[in-house]
Amino acid sequence: MARVLLDGVTKRFGNVIAVNDIDLEVKDREFVVLVGPSGCGKTTTLRMIAGLEEITKGTISIGDTVVNDIPPKDRDIAMVFQNYALYPHMDVYNNMAFGLKLRKFPKSEIDRRVKEAARMLGIENLLDRKPKQLSGGQRQRVAVGRAIVREPKVFLMDEPLSNLDAKLRVQMRAELSKLHQSLQATIIYVTHDQIEAMTMGDRIVVMRDGFIQQVASPLVIYNHPSNVFVGGFIGSPPMNFMNMILTREDGRYYVETIEGRVKLEIPPERVEYFDNLDAYVEKEVIFGIRPEDIEDFNVVKQTLGEEAAKNSFTANVDVIEPMGAETYLYLSLDEEIPQIIARVDAQTDAVSGEQHKVAIDMSKCQLFDKDTEKTLRKENVRLR
Repeated sequence: MARVLLDGVTKRFGNVIAVNDIDLEVKDREFVVLVGPSGCGKTTTLRMIAGLEEITKGTISIGDTVVNDIPPKDRDIAMVFQNYALYPHMDVYNNMAFGLKLRKFPKSEIDRRVKEAARMLGIENLLDRKPKQLSGGQRQRVAVGRAIVREPKVFLMDEPLSNLDAKLRVQMRAELSKLHQSLQATIIYVTHDQIEAMTMGDRIVVMRDGFIQQVASPLVIYNHPSNVFVGGFIGSPPMNFMNMILTREDGRYYVETIEGRVKLEIPPERVEYFDNLDAYVEKEVIFGIRPEDIEDFNVVKQTLGEEAAKNSFTANVDVIEPMGAETYLYLSLDEEIPQIIARVDAQTDAVSGEQHKVAIDMSKCQLFDKDTEKTLRKENVRLR
């Protein structure tokens, strides 16, 4: 296996910049997920690594070799596509063996690799079937098996689970993660699904409009987003954002809605998380809070006490979504807070169409610059 290094890589299609001067190192044996909305440049990046798209500027290295001018077949990579691209007239065994036959591997070696990959993927009993006799999940396993038998330096996967139903996607996510552990392979995986990114990647690369927004482990991305876009894209339901005024009274910092109907204190330990808050006092900032950090006031008061529930406000309950173990409340406060989502205890007594009091865990709050939408956290704060 090998590391992959992108240095100042840019891709233009005419006047359109699809990928804009990105730097990225994928370490040896690492599982890295490129995630972002459609058109962000993640698939183009993957295709440049594979050699299927020519680089406009920059260099790509696999191992110690710059591969800009090396054709795809000589890059020692294997790619798994969204469409399985299986040969319909061949059985599973020959679909998996075809690439090795072209490279004139000995029959014994081909047989060993195909059977070993089939065993790992649980498709040993399907080797004599044609693709039309397989389910979607089985076809996906064959496509992955065809890549495994190559024993490449790098696996490139372009939304390989997007054609599967929800239940099968969950199963295949777990299987691909286990496969990575057993193969100890370098894998670069593209998806638009942030749940896939969170559950599978050692690190996540969040992209937008051809730029990399943040590169970090899943929990760091989730708990410490670098900007509003990352905070809103990663997480389901997404982070709530509100335009609020930062104020200071008696050495304590608060965020208030513009009309002053909601006032929340930033605890001293959280103040230390942010950089130079004094520069933003009496200015508008973007306040971010995850849905799970908004709880039913009564639940917090009963379980954690009055002090834990002090940062609270009453809002209109527009919609209630019972999820079984928890309940989503869609809340609003006239024009000041058009809509926020709270993920509260399933035992909430909130009633749709009425008002309900919720408490905010301000130790988890995020603040972003109103103009740049970048986080106000300190650069040297310990992230985990």
